[in-house]
Amino acid sequence: MLRENPAEPLGLQFGQSQAVRSDEYGTESPIWLSEMARGGESALNPLTVSNAFFAQIPSGIFSSIVFLDGTLLRLGNLLPHEMLFAMKWWLPSLLLFIGLPVWFRQITGQLRWGYLAAVLIFFAPASMWWSGRPVNTLGFVAAGCALAIFATNAFERRWWTRGVVAVLGAGVLLARLPTYYQPLAIVIGVPVVVATAVVILCLRTSWRHRLVSLGAIVLSGLFWTGLLFWEARDAVAAGLSTLYPGDRRSTGGPVEFGRVFGGTNYAWLEAVGPSGATFETELATSFNVLIVIVVLLFTARRWRGGRMQAGAAIPIVAATLFWLSWCTISWGPVGELLPIINRVPDFRAAQGAGFLATIAFCLFMAQWRPSRRVAVPLTAAAVAGGISAYAGSSLQLEMLPGLTNLMVWVSAIITAGAVFLLVRWPTSWLPPLLTGLAAVAMTATATPVLFGLGDLRDSDTAKEFLAWGDTARAEGTVWASDDGYVDALLMSTATPSLSSRQQIGPNVENWMRLDPTGEHEDMWNRGGLHIQFDWTDSAALEWSMPSPDMVVISGSPCVVADRIPELKNVVSSQPLTDGCLALIDELPWSGRQHYIYEVAVP
Repeated sequence: MLRENPAEPLGLQFGQSQAVRSDEYGTESPIWLSEMARGGESALNPLTVSNAFFAQIPSGIFSSIVFLDGTLLRLGNLLPHEMLFAMKWWLPSLLLFIGLPVWFRQITGQLRWGYLAAVLIFFAPASMWWSGRPVNTLGFVAAGCALAIFATNAFERRWWTRGVVAVLGAGVLLARLPTYYQPLAIVIGVPVVVATAVVILCLRTSWRHRLVSLGAIVLSGLFWTGLLFWEARDAVAAGLSTLYPGDRRSTGGPVEFGRVFGGTNYAWLEAVGPSGATFETELATSFNVLIVIVVLLFTARRWRGGRMQAGAAIPIVAATLFWLSWCTISWGPVGELLPIINRVPDFRAAQGAGFLATIAFCLFMAQWRPSRRVAVPLTAAAVAGGISAYAGSSLQLEMLPGLTNLMVWVSAIITAGAVFLLVRWPTSWLPPLLTGLAAVAMTATATPVLFGLGDLRDSDTAKEFLAWGDTARAEGTVWASDDGYVDALLMSTATPSLSSRQQIGPNVENWMRLDPTGEHEDMWNRGGLHIQFDWTDSAALEWSMPSPDMVVISGSPCVVADRIPELKNVVSSQPLTDGCLALIDELPWSGRQHYIYEVAVP
């Protein structure tokens, strides 16, 4: 994949690389690496509007504050790239493991359930197989919400300076919520923010203090969010005007039972793999079964928590149940009429609801008290184990045919055992510790860990492209290739390229240069689009769309260069004979030899 020679990779890596997350290894990580290589220079791809907004990269003064981690990437000329990349990658996880336990302590007076929630969220299959996207959202949200509650308490104690700083910090952190994969942010981010607002309103202080504090936090969030969107208004407008996903409307519908409640069976996902064209990323969910346990325990014993705990738990539980209905019940045309909610496909709701279920379960358990009777823990364990077994058996039928009966039974037994221990001994550290270790064992090897940046910086091919990228940016020229892995290399080395990712939307004027009649606008007027070329000797460009997020343009590089004169170099996976091309080099990448040509169009 992103190696000069996959058989002899550079750098130290634990775990196996897997081609299941092109959005990450083909887009997000290359964009971050590109920012470091450019050192703050403007990116160049004539076909697209800036990708900075959704990549959480600054494009102005205000985004430099909100996206401070992205701003620090511009220090690539001064600091090691591997250090900056690690900072960008792991910051959300750090904030999750700091912010969520603090948020739990502020509400429940306990840290351990917050730590368990953080571990279950981080190692959930839907997180580990999705390159940590849920963590990127929840990390900043948890930290922002914890700061919001701290600010409210600071104002009560007349710690004005601390309170103001906390309000501004909370606003900055929460302003990131709508900038990173909105369907997921809507499902898992918004309910936590709402729950925090309810908690502030439940504090035992005067209504004036509560309303003024909450108002200040809301204004801070709106202030930073408004400035952020104003700064990126051109890119946002381009994204909203796209055919996909700009005008996409979704409705709720039934997702397979095994997919919704099978999160506890995905420990075997790496070993057996999904069937057909389904990727692990799209299949994996989280621990939705926990919301069933919450409902069961609530009916078994009265609520013992205070109103702050109730204020946090009720919105989270309600949101979890709603999103589970979105992925289990057909909402029909009514669902498409619900603003904001209709941006969430049913299968994304299935993936996100489990994170809310995890938070709801841990909030509920913080007030749960043990009893001498074992009937309730045994019943909860039996229900959890039964749901896990049924979901696993359902997965066996189609999506995971390699899942054996033994695997299903082991998953069910471990699930039942974890629930029994947590419910039977809620005041002990041992059950959360054992449950956390079980979650780690499920998915710890799903995502490889690389020390350094490997071939993307240390290989001879990458070093060549870093130099070519500097030259292309200085001259205002661009490249293009016919290989997706080379496209990722071009982006990672800040080499301007036509064959790259159009994350937000098109530069319509420049696309019309490539497609003068606009005949193929339905293919290129899209967000989240992979732009690829297929080099031939044809004098006519042919367009195809093998998937909703990919457009392939087939034809001669000379024709493309004639329409877009900025194209001065092309990379091909096979020798080309077009008259406008001059071979200048041959370089290996992703285990194949690639031919580097210079374009000379009169």
